Amino acid sequence: MPDVRKQEPAPAIRFSDYELDRERRVLFRGGVALKLQPQPLRALEFLIDRAPEIVSREALADHIWGDGVHVEIEQSLNYCIRQIRQVLDDRPSEPKFVETLPRRGYRFIATVTQEPNAGDLAADEADGSEAQSVAHDSQARSVRHQLPAVIWWEHRGIDALPRSKSIVVRQLKNTSGDDSQNYFAEIVTEALVSELARIRQLKVFSSSSIPDPWIADEGPGNSASMFHSDMLVEGSMRQLSNKIQIIVKLFDLSTRAEIWSQNYDRDLGEILAVQKEVASTIAAQIRADLSPYEQRQLSSTLIVKPEAYDCYLRGRFYAQRQNKADNETALLAFERAIAIDPAFALAYAELAQTYVWKLFLFAPHERQWQEKAFVSVEKALSLDPHLAVTYLARGRLLWTPANHFPHAKAIREYRRALALNPNLDEARNQLALIYCHIGYFEEALRESQEAALTNPNNNLAVYRTAQTLVFQGKYEQALVVLRTIPQDVNPSLIGYQTAWVLFNLGKGQEASEMIDRLLKDYPEDDGALFISLQAILAASAGEESVAETKIEFAIRTGKGFGHFHHSAYQIAIAFALMNKPGQAVEWLEFASVDGFPCYPLFEHDKNLATLRQDARFVEFMTGLRHRWVGFRDML
Repeated sequence: MPDVRKQEPAPAIRFSDYELDRERRVLFRGGVALKLQPQPLRALEFLIDRAPEIVSREALADHIWGDGVHVEIEQSLNYCIRQIRQVLDDRPSEPKFVETLPRRGYRFIATVTQEPNAGDLAADEADGSEAQSVAHDSQARSVRHQLPAVIWWEHRGIDALPRSKSIVVRQLKNTSGDDSQNYFAEIVTEALVSELARIRQLKVFSSSSIPDPWIADEGPGNSASMFHSDMLVEGSMRQLSNKIQIIVKLFDLSTRAEIWSQNYDRDLGEILAVQKEVASTIAAQIRADLSPYEQRQLSSTLIVKPEAYDCYLRGRFYAQRQNKADNETALLAFERAIAIDPAFALAYAELAQTYVWKLFLFAPHERQWQEKAFVSVEKALSLDPHLAVTYLARGRLLWTPANHFPHAKAIREYRRALALNPNLDEARNQLALIYCHIGYFEEALRESQEAALTNPNNNLAVYRTAQTLVFQGKYEQALVVLRTIPQDVNPSLIGYQTAWVLFNLGKGQEASEMIDRLLKDYPEDDGALFISLQAILAASAGEESVAETKIEFAIRTGKGFGHFHHSAYQIAIAFALMNKPGQAVEWLEFASVDGFPCYPLFEHDKNLATLRQDARFVEFMTGLRHRWVGFRDML
C-alpha cells in the first residue's frame, strides 16, 4: 500500500547569518533572498549534507548534473564553486565556508544548524510521554547521522525556533498632490526596507522586483504562492510643511486579509525614528523573535531637524544624476544639512560620496575634496558605526586614481556595506564597477542587475550593465540598454559610451557626429573620453596626423580624472590602428595599472588585432592574465 502520510516540509539549514530554505530552494542572508542559480545551489546543499566529509569534484559534478547531461565539467564546476563563494563572501585563501583541498575536492567547514519542523515541535510540546521523547530522540539521532556538522537544537517548545517570515514591501504612495514629493516617498520606502532587512527572521523583497500581487484574480492563496511570501507591506505618505503623515498596512498574502494598519502623524524631524518604529511594530505583529542587537537597533532614537532632513532629501535627489551642476547642488545641500544638524550621520556619509564624485569626475587636481571626503567618512562612523552607506562612501574614496585603485580593499568595504544593508543597491553597483574593470563580467552583470532590481531608479546600475555588455563585445545588446537611460543622467558618460558602441557596430559616421555634439554641449570633456575617441576615429580613417594631435591633447587634459584609464585604453587602440605596437602596449600598460586591468577585454577586442603577434604585447598579456587569475581570490 502506498504511503499516504503527509509529507513534511524540508527543514531549513542555517550557518553564520545565512539560511538555506530547502522547501523554497532559496538562500537567504539576514532575511534577504540572495540570487544563486540552481546548479550552485545544488552544489552548496550537497556540500552541507556531506559535511564535514571531503567531496570529490567527480562526486559533486555527478550530483549536480548526473549522467544524462553533457557539460564542460571542469569549467562548469569551477563556475559553481565561484558563484557559491561570491554569494557567501568567501575567499579560497581564507575560507569560512567552502574549503578547497588540492587534488581531493571540497569540504563545507562552517557550523550548521537545522531548524526542526514546527509541527514536530508542537507535537513534542503536547505529548510529554516517555515513548514520545524516545521517538523524538531517535529522529534527532537520525538527523545527526545524516548531517554530521549539524548542531541539533535543545528545544523547549515551538517558540524556541520561530519560523522565518517573508515580506513584500511596495512603494509608498505619494498622496500630497505634489509630484515633486515622489522622490521623498521613494527614499522613505527604501529606508523602511533597510530597517526591515535588519531583522534576521524577515526575508524582505522590494516591490521593484515583483509584480503587484493584487492584479491577479486567481484567488487569495495564489498571491502568496506566486511570490513565496507571507505578507505584504504597503501604504502612503505625504509631507505638509514640517509634518509628515505615513499610513502603513500589513496584509496576509495567503488570505488578502489586513493584519494591521497604523497612521503616523509626526514632526518631519522624527522621520528616521518612525521608520524604525514601523519595522519594530511589524516584527511584533508577526511575533518575530528579535535578538538583543536587533532590539537595540530598532529602539535607538534618531531625531533630525526638519530643515536638515529636507536638505538631505534634496541632496539625495541631485547626487544620483552625476553631472557637474547637479553634483554642486547636492554638495551644497548636504553641507547645509550638517550645518543645521551636526549629528546627522546619514548626511555626512552622503556628503562624503558627493565629495568623492567631485574628485573622481570633475576636479581630480583639487585634492581638498579627497581630504573633505575622508573627514566626512570618519565623522559619519563616529556618529553611527553601523551605517552601511558610510562603508559605501569609504569604498568609493579608496577606488580613485589618488589611491591607485586598490580593488580588494574597495570590495571589502562594499561587502561590509551589504552585510549591514543587503538592499543597498549602490553598493552592488560599485561592486559591479570593479568586477567589470578587472574582467569578471558575469559577476559584474549579476551585481548591476541586482542593483537595478532593488532600485529601478538607479540608472547608473543600468549603465553598468550596458558597460559590461560592451566589454563583452555584445554591442547590439548594450545599445538597447543605453537607450533606456534618461538623457539627464550623466549625459556625457552615457553619450560617450553610445558613440563607442556605434563605432564598434561599424557606424563610424554616426559615432563621429555624436562626439561632435557632445563636445559642443560639454566642451570641458573631463577625462578626455571624447577626444580619445576622436583619435580612434581619425586613426581608423587613415588620418594619422590628426589622430596623434588628438592623442597629445587627450593626454595633456585628461590625466588624473577617474575615467582616464578608459581614455588610455582608447589611445592604445588608436596607436594599434596606426600599426604602432610599442606605443599601443605602453598605453595598455598604463590603463592596466590605472584601475583598468581588464584581461578578457584586452584579449578579445578586435581593435587590438594588429598587436597579437607582437612580442611585447604577448609578454604584457601573459602578466595581465596572471593578475586576472589572482583576482579570483577576491570573488
